[in-house]
Amino acid sequence: MKHSFGSIVKAYRERKRLTQLELAVKSKGELSTATISKAETDPSYNPKLTTFIKFYKIMDVSFEEIVATLEGNADDKWPRHAQENGTS
Repeated sequence: MKHSFGSIVKAYRERKRLTQLELAVKSKGELSTATISKAETDPSYNPKLTTFIKFYKIMDVSFEEIVATLEGNADDKWPRHAQENGTS
């Protein structure tokens, strides 16, 4: 199943039981709550490469896994890392 970038961010955040503010804090100032909110709510949100990299590094998900999910080539257990490890 193909996913939007925002749905991936939201799924990660919810599985980790983080608020948007907590995710912003986890990013140590790299991402604002406004950026996170826009990513999650705007279906046409297409982040700059630098922002994309910040998101996937903070979410501790491999580049390959997030791209596969965006393209619809990942399994439905995304994000695997978040599910296996539970909350931070």
